[in-house]
Amino acid sequence: MRHRSPTRELALDATTIVVIFLLLVPILWVFVASVRPETDITGGGLIPTRFTFEHYAAILAKKPFLIALKNSLIVGIAVAVVTTALAMPAAYALSRFAFGGRNFFALLILGTQMLPSLAVLVPLVVIIRQIGLTNTLTALIFTHLALGMPIAVWMLKGYIDAIPKELEEAALIDGCGRLGAMWRIVVPLIRPAIIAVGTFAFVLSWGEYLMALALILKSDVKTLPLALQGLFDPYSFSWGQVMAGGTIIALPAILLFLIFRRQLVGGLLAGGVKG
Repeated sequence: MRHRSPTRELALDATTIVVIFLLLVPILWVFVASVRPETDITGGGLIPTRFTFEHYAAILAKKPFLIALKNSLIVGIAVAVVTTALAMPAAYALSRFAFGGRNFFALLILGTQMLPSLAVLVPLVVIIRQIGLTNTLTALIFTHLALGMPIAVWMLKGYIDAIPKELEEAALIDGCGRLGAMWRIVVPLIRPAIIAVGTFAFVLSWGEYLMALALILKSDVKTLPLALQGLFDPYSFSWGQVMAGGTIIALPAILLFLIFRRQLVGGLLAGGVKG
């Protein structure tokens, strides 16, 4: 390996710091603005005169926002659980079973990730309307599963490919069935990837806006992104409440990353392993 010069290392470090700074400044500004008085935000000053939580109190006092918070939790948790439960056996079958068209199905699953969500928006909306699930949380759960399932299967397959088959074969010789070998041998070894998949599915569903906008019209089934959109009222607009709402939407993803950061890093890296 070639030795990197100190000047090149310094340039790379400086570039990394600048990129991180540019990415974090808007996020930090939202957090700081959510605890600043309204006059501070509209005044254009960068240094807060004081900190207040009145914006959080105001937004949490709005019943539609609390309903949207509950709906987002229901949809996000359901999508995370179902995605993990379905992706695990699908990934195991693609990794371990030899059947006709296995490589084709694996490439087909990967290929779906190349399609933007806009490309499948109209077909999904038409299907949901034809089966009568418009304005329901069930519709959001199904659509979010369709968006997140392919990458979840591919990530878990990459991790399972890296596990030696001899471990399962030894369990099969000892009288354990296929399901038992998967549950007792594979699942404990890929726990970081399972946590990464569940977290990814939850975050994807929690902040999804486009599908929710197309499928949800009733206020009692709106999710947080739609509730945040409702705060842009031309007659009673508050930048502080908007920033507080954005912070509330961002907090679960940040907390999940802080709690499961090791599992997330390990799981995401494992998705690129090919046995």
